[in-house]
Amino acid sequence: MDDLHRVNDKGALNLLDNLINQLPVNCTFIIGSRTPPNLSLPRWRANGELGELLATDLQFDELDALAFGASLFGKPISEELARQALKHTKGWAAGLNLVFSAAFNQAKLDFTVNRANRHLFDYFAAEVLADLPSELREFLLHCSILPELDPQRCKAVTGLNDTQFILNELYRRNLFLTALDDMAPILKLHDLFRDYLKCELELRYPGLKEDLHAKAAVAEPVLPLAIMHWLKAKRWDEAVTLIQSCSASLMAEGGYALLERWLNQLPEHIQNDRPEVAQLKGICKWARYDFLGMRAPLELACAGYRRQGDTASLAYTLFMLSRSLHSVGDLKSCSRVLQEVNTLKTELDLQMSAALHSVGALQALAIGWPTHVAPHLEAMVAAAEQDLANLFPAISDAFNSFYYGMPNTLKPLRHLRMLCSAWCEWQNVHWMVEAMANTAWPEFWYGDYTTTMQAMERQSRFQQRMAAVPALWLDFHQLNSRVLAAKGDFEQAVAAEHSNLQIVGSDEFGATARAWRRPILFNLACVYWMAQNQQGLAELMPHMQLKRQPEEWPFVATGLALVKGRHALLSGNLPEAEIELVRAQKLYRHWRYPGFIGNPSISLAYLRVVQGQLETAWTEFKPVLEEAINEDSIGPLLMEPRRLLTELFALIPPDEQARYLDIQHRLEGWQQTSPSYSANLNEKTPHNLSERELEVLERIAAGDCNKQIAKIFNLSPHTVKRHVSNILNKLDLSTRGQAAAWWREHIGRTD
Repeated sequence: MDDLHRVNDKGALNLLDNLINQLPVNCTFIIGSRTPPNLSLPRWRANGELGELLATDLQFDELDALAFGASLFGKPISEELARQALKHTKGWAAGLNLVFSAAFNQAKLDFTVNRANRHLFDYFAAEVLADLPSELREFLLHCSILPELDPQRCKAVTGLNDTQFILNELYRRNLFLTALDDMAPILKLHDLFRDYLKCELELRYPGLKEDLHAKAAVAEPVLPLAIMHWLKAKRWDEAVTLIQSCSASLMAEGGYALLERWLNQLPEHIQNDRPEVAQLKGICKWARYDFLGMRAPLELACAGYRRQGDTASLAYTLFMLSRSLHSVGDLKSCSRVLQEVNTLKTELDLQMSAALHSVGALQALAIGWPTHVAPHLEAMVAAAEQDLANLFPAISDAFNSFYYGMPNTLKPLRHLRMLCSAWCEWQNVHWMVEAMANTAWPEFWYGDYTTTMQAMERQSRFQQRMAAVPALWLDFHQLNSRVLAAKGDFEQAVAAEHSNLQIVGSDEFGATARAWRRPILFNLACVYWMAQNQQGLAELMPHMQLKRQPEEWPFVATGLALVKGRHALLSGNLPEAEIELVRAQKLYRHWRYPGFIGNPSISLAYLRVVQGQLETAWTEFKPVLEEAINEDSIGPLLMEPRRLLTELFALIPPDEQARYLDIQHRLEGWQQTSPSYSANLNEKTPHNLSERELEVLERIAAGDCNKQIAKIFNLSPHTVKRHVSNILNKLDLSTRGQAAAWWREHIGRTD
């Protein structure tokens, strides 16, 4: 007997109940119903006489959908069609039938959302909504704007006081609902059914949804959901106020994608005329390393703050603008911006002063004053020692390789990392602070193999958690390449640099790639040089023939001369090698980024060995060793071929050999070949979930409800709901089912 939910007459149901009770033991009676019928179900269940198939039991998976589609069409259907249909219907069998029927009516078996929805919506109208009492129908229409249905939220939207009773009745009727919490109750409409209800709401009551969203926003305790409602209500002032209130915490967690989605829903005039909105938009682009794209919104924000006379906000925005200009190579404009900051008629606090020192360090690198970098870093340390909060935004980008190899920088960089680690231990911090706390550059630059491997393991774990941030991948691939090459694994080192080339070649980077591409090619050239791979260097030479472009950093000229010189040396063209390496050495005195190119003096010293000028070779090589002792670091030496270093160390006079033994011992430690950290990470699996959120996600994948998760982790149901909301927002997913599928695909399996 099918569609028993349509029978409401008590006498008829009693008759059916008696009939079933009198059936012989060899008879089976099958009932199909959307709602539990008013029969003797509890008794039959207790006696073991009842078998039940619920909606979840009937949900199709991909294999079921493929078989079902083939049976309908008389031929196999594509996996893509099955996946699209499953994604749209969540495995609902009747929905799959309607979607496949819509596809079958076309000459080509494909999936079209509008065509599929037309069939599904017709079904909902005729088979579901038309059968409901008017009060339930109106309730569903009005509450369709809510992602979740609970008594308080539904009361805010409908104004009714008996919402808990109505929700229980809807759940009893099994109207395309999922129970997120049976006790409250908290229900969630099937996505397709909700889409239909929202369309029907707009047809019956045009313009009402904005008012409903406003009512929902006022009562909504969860900020992201309240913001969503204000945006859909087109109440821009309220939306902007809430976005600002939670932007700092979101950005600290790396939640730029969600923040940017909100901002993009604002009208263009709001984005341009409100400096606080333009500023946030620029910062979101900064997080994606879209340095070119961040310039326009930040300039709009600066103009707005100037009009308002808000010098504190102007100073911070100018700081961010200077980062943009520096990163795209516009050093003149960057200098003008910093001059404006210095002329502001306001006393900068320590936090802002530290931030400007971070830009000052970058500017010192760019304009060729390497000895000025360390004092800026030391000023950042001094500010942070007074208050750890002064570390941000000053610490931004300090986790990169830029400062390593500059005079006297290793000590303040280690100190900054220690301060960042301390900050991470006692409160949630911005991801850039965490990045500095987890960077392995200090260990690599110092050159101890064992501690470097331990630090790389720590950074690898952090990298996987924050995999959505391109800046971290660029840094990780560069350092990973350096470590792999130092261990002699040149193939994997090359692969790491090619990963970075893919990142900067993406549409996301746009014109910014012009400033980044050749530095990454220098990294790749360094790996080929360490491997003594003449062919690899030769393939890069066309990229080295162009002069430095205006948007490129000045050290590019140093890198070009060094790569050309090394290629000439490997090719046996000693006169050209001498010209280029001498040029590189002169440029290196001012424009040096050793993390990208190494130290040209080492290559020049080796050239002198090849030329037979051994005394001159030692004269070139000795300052490199002295710098390694003074700085207590061997980073540049780890970026050189082992055979070359062996010949150069043989030049040390006998009476001086003891002085350099520690350097040699550190280098010998890198002869180990066993891998000691997990470098095979996947930037295609981005997430920035906390440890607790990962634990909750695992339980979602295991099929646990919120109440069960709360019991497992000793949390309140409200806290679990917040974790679930954060998980969906960070992964850009809509449902718990999608979250469970994401876990199984990217993290692990649940049995």
